[in-house]
Amino acid sequence: MEVVVLGGAGVIGSFAVDWLNKIDVFSKIVIADINEKKAKEIMKKSDKFSFKKIDATDEKSIMNVLKGAKVAVNCVGPFYKFASKILDASIKSGVDYVDICDDYDATIKLLDNYHKKAKDAGVTCIVGLGASPGLTNLIAAFAASQLTSVDSIKVYVTRSIEEESGGAIPYHMLHCWLGKIPIFRNGKFEKARGLVDGEEYAHFPKPFGQSAVYYFGHPETVTLPRYIKGVKNVCCKGSFWPAEFRNTLLQVESLGLLSEKPINAAGQKITPLDFIAGYIDTIRKKIIQQSGKIPSGGSVMVEVAGSDEDGPRTIKYSGTSHMRQGTATPAAVGAKMIAEGDIKKPGVYAPEGCIPVEDFIMQFLEMEGFGDVWLTFTQRMEGL
Repeated sequence: MEVVVLGGAGVIGSFAVDWLNKIDVFSKIVIADINEKKAKEIMKKSDKFSFKKIDATDEKSIMNVLKGAKVAVNCVGPFYKFASKILDASIKSGVDYVDICDDYDATIKLLDNYHKKAKDAGVTCIVGLGASPGLTNLIAAFAASQLTSVDSIKVYVTRSIEEESGGAIPYHMLHCWLGKIPIFRNGKFEKARGLVDGEEYAHFPKPFGQSAVYYFGHPETVTLPRYIKGVKNVCCKGSFWPAEFRNTLLQVESLGLLSEKPINAAGQKITPLDFIAGYIDTIRKKIIQQSGKIPSGGSVMVEVAGSDEDGPRTIKYSGTSHMRQGTATPAAVGAKMIAEGDIKKPGVYAPEGCIPVEDFIMQFLEMEGFGDVWLTFTQRMEGL
């Protein structure tokens, strides 16, 4: 059985390749990437690995690498640029699909525009199966299943700027963490300003501790209301570690450096967005140098508030991980479950719409995608 990892030579994709090799379900793992040199270095690790060069902007190139595959795992970002073409090619090829799409607007487009096409083709497609979104969605769905009614779901994220990230991450961060982003409040979608509105303090597991968090745009906000019946409020709130990085991003926004309109710089045409996406790593390193030693990795928390037969109840989950394994491991588990027939639901879905939650969580914990994981319950106390 063959699996293709698109972007398999990248930071996230290469970790997915390693995990797919460890779980021993697939006899052939294809690394589809534009970076042939890096892919061939990875191929040395296993006889199962092979390489196909891909141009993610060309449908014929995508369909060529998908020939013979059972499942495609798409790690090519930013997803607002590439996900639609790759998902469409997978459906046309009859290949089941998993991605780690973390752009809310791309997620809406994939769910709305390709669901019927995938369903008619008998192809199961899961979008946004990383850490956040992905694991967070499934944890929220599991918590909601323990309640008789759900009032609110909050997803909290903090991420150290110390850890390695791929070239698509700056584009995603500038695209979805800033500007007007969606929140779901009192049963309706509204807009809030990313990294500015909704300030509160969240207490993350060690080594992060208490941190100010703000609204940011991730797909959980737009998918959870689709699948969790009766939920009235959904949002994502997050921060960076150290906090100075947030201030820098807001300055970038205020200077108009998110524009995709080309400007002339020393005789060369370049967009402000492309410049800042390339330069942001220099900014990141400078902040790290000035801040001294900072923790690596990141943390996610999910808080689900509602009621059960005993009255009001809040369920909280939290865990820590590095971005590579936290994002790639859920996608690998999803590919495994599709291949083994544990997930078979033609159409395009967010994770909470098609994945058997408890089965997934147990398999994920077995693969040690996160470090320590915590679960707490809060409910009203009454006298006799």
